[in-house]
Amino acid sequence: MTAALLAEWTKLRTVRRWAAALLGAAVLIVGLGLLASSSGGTDANVHRNFVVGPDGRPVSDEFEFVHRPLSGDGSITVRVATIADNGVDAAAGLMLKDGLTSGSRYVSLFAARRTGVHLSQDYGTDVRGRAGAAPVWLRLTRAGNTVTGEQSADGTTWTRVAKVTAAALPHDVLIGLFVASPADIKVERQPGGTSVGERPTLATATFDGVAVTGASGEWAGGPVEMPRENVVKDPPPAGADRGNGEPPAERDGPSFAEQGGTFTVKGRGEIGPKAPPDDPISVALFGVLAGAMALVSVAALFVTAEYRRGMIRTTFIAEPRRGLTLAAKAVVIGAVSYVVALAGGAAALLLARPRLIAHGYAPPAFPRYSLADWPVLRTLLLTAAFLALIAVFATAVGAIVRHSAAAITTVIALLVLPVIIGSVVPLGLARWVMLLTPAGGLATWRAQPPDDTLADPTAAIGSLAGLASTGAYAAGALILAWWLLRRRDA
Repeated sequence: MTAALLAEWTKLRTVRRWAAALLGAAVLIVGLGLLASSSGGTDANVHRNFVVGPDGRPVSDEFEFVHRPLSGDGSITVRVATIADNGVDAAAGLMLKDGLTSGSRYVSLFAARRTGVHLSQDYGTDVRGRAGAAPVWLRLTRAGNTVTGEQSADGTTWTRVAKVTAAALPHDVLIGLFVASPADIKVERQPGGTSVGERPTLATATFDGVAVTGASGEWAGGPVEMPRENVVKDPPPAGADRGNGEPPAERDGPSFAEQGGTFTVKGRGEIGPKAPPDDPISVALFGVLAGAMALVSVAALFVTAEYRRGMIRTTFIAEPRRGLTLAAKAVVIGAVSYVVALAGGAAALLLARPRLIAHGYAPPAFPRYSLADWPVLRTLLLTAAFLALIAVFATAVGAIVRHSAAAITTVIALLVLPVIIGSVVPLGLARWVMLLTPAGGLATWRAQPPDDTLADPTAAIGSLAGLASTGAYAAGALILAWWLLRRRDA
């Protein structure tokens, strides 16, 4: 195997136009990434639909809160009796919160209508409890810097959901009941674009069996609300701004009522991370598609050039094991493509960063990234793996069709056409188009999770799922090429 690898590596590096094309692939990745970073931008920091959480990142924090003051240790127990079905995953439960300012620290224990019991802390921690929503008993207890969430089916036998450290939560907090109801998002795709509509929803939940220890004062109700739009000229430092936009619209009646120990609470909004859907990493890596085309050309020629010149017979005389020769070609082109993609992608990310910041991809809406950040590094490694697999796929297709133009055209069409089709068909179909074609690997250039609100079909699936699609095509083509090599004349 070592001799076969060395022979194929020698062939690849000694053909000057192939070496130039490999270098050109890296240049395309960098150059088009810089062009994309300089030609577009975002106003996410100007027209915000988020507030800043304790760690300086964008969050959503809007709900109805029925509360009492708590100094130091204490607990609250309640039965979430009902959560009205309003078409979204409404949540109702218990909370400790640092005041009524949107974006402040909290620990909550709640039942979501669709996903069951959760313990959540400061917009980042989310621990799932047992399945099942209302009716369910919940208990949230603070002892020193520790907050414990428990759930029960009967109010007698309790199961711990999670125990978290809340050292940053101040001594004086608010403790009480909350209800949240996310907006109903409607996404419509048309040729060339995507429209996103948002309809606010209102959820109603009932609580009984309320028992509080350590709290003082009377129950008070009111919303924790985000500004409808926060317009700023200069983004504030992380954690320094909570928003000062226009006042929200008037509310429709009292937010809660209490009768005979039963609380009825109405609320809207949601609590959690709210990063903008745009991904600056994918902008910086925009040149990956063009780089893939250059690598496809080299990879296909790596096989078809030997057939065209009749040199493949000499290759098979030197190494009669044809499958070994194919494997050596695949390993060499895959490894070289991976290195080229890794170098080009890293350079693109580093060089594009100041341009992206200048065009709005800056804190607090977007973190200042570095190659040491795991989401960025992961994206870079997966993108390089995608380009390596697509090069291996092109090599296998070249061995199957034995014709340079046919092999290159076939692979490039399988990369480009799904992206075009996925941009104009409905979202559900776009996902299948990407998952069932090698173009799905283009999802690796996104550092953020899949998002339904973007026109880009590569955002419709996860990076690992997309990479698996490309890998399946590469593996299938290699198997077919190996089978044909053993049965056809050279």
